[in-house]
Amino acid sequence: MKELIDKYRDNTLTAEELLRLRQQVNSATDNELEQQLLDDWNRKDMNGIAVDDECVDRMKRQIDRRIGRGPKTSERWRFTGYTYMRVAVGLLLPLLMAYTFYLRHDNKQLKASEVVVSAHAGERASVLLPDGSRVTLNSMSALSYSLGTYNQKARHIHFSGEGYFEVRRDPQSPFIIGSSHLRVEVLGTTFNLAVRSTSKTAELALEEGRVLLISTQKNDSVFLNPSEKAIVDQQTGSITVVKPCDITTASAWMRGELIFRNSPLADILHALGETYHLRFKVECPEYVHNTFTGTLPTKDLNEALEIVELSYNLKASIRNKEVILEKK
Repeated sequence: MKELIDKYRDNTLTAEELLRLRQQVNSATDNELEQQLLDDWNRKDMNGIAVDDECVDRMKRQIDRRIGRGPKTSERWRFTGYTYMRVAVGLLLPLLMAYTFYLRHDNKQLKASEVVVSAHAGERASVLLPDGSRVTLNSMSALSYSLGTYNQKARHIHFSGEGYFEVRRDPQSPFIIGSSHLRVEVLGTTFNLAVRSTSKTAELALEEGRVLLISTQKNDSVFLNPSEKAIVDQQTGSITVVKPCDITTASAWMRGELIFRNSPLADILHALGETYHLRFKVECPEYVHNTFTGTLPTKDLNEALEIVELSYNLKASIRNKEVILEKK
């Protein structure tokens, strides 16, 4: 965790590493987190911020003048409540000025830093980008971009997971998505993109506009039109275009649904595993190729298992975060 926290402080944490850091934080005990925070605090520096002695002396002289204190005095001070208040303000003023200086310095660093938005297990997130484009992130997804360079000639982001993109049209600034094994370029469009490291394929289903999808692994590319879907093999880099496709199926997760069309049980259990973050084991392997057509909920595991049980005549039981499917 220490290495990931260091990279987070240095603004070098990738989207995938942020998800891993959040998982480690969630699984750590309170004592472990407290010790990690103490260690991090003790190692924390001021990012090279310094104020020279002349500046400090000048600030001190100005404070002395404001509270009525000369360079030298032999008179005994007569403190009143008001004087105490003025002295307190004088003592706090350098701290406030230094803190303001620190914030302004930190703000410059922020503009040059990377913004990361993620959705943890069982979560969803919606992010409004600086250009007005909106991205809805599905569970275990992350998006990142540079705050200082975004929308300067191009709108570059890095993405992993699954998301629904509503990109505002701007012919002068193309919207470019970088991800593992693929690159997507658009001007203004709406589409669903799923590119997970745990899946053998990545998929882009286009609802509106036009998209250029590039397989960086194979250096191949394809233009997509509305109601078309591209499937990228993440091992070979090959691209397959399906047309027409049902965009409502690809984005069904936004409505809390998983829609299947003649899908084998193995694919169904893989999708349920990613949705509910459980492992699935089938005790009767002859069932894994049997197909299923229908809809499963993403927010009710019991209902989803009941549908699978009825459809395949199986019995499901949960043991230590693993779902066992057996013959009835």
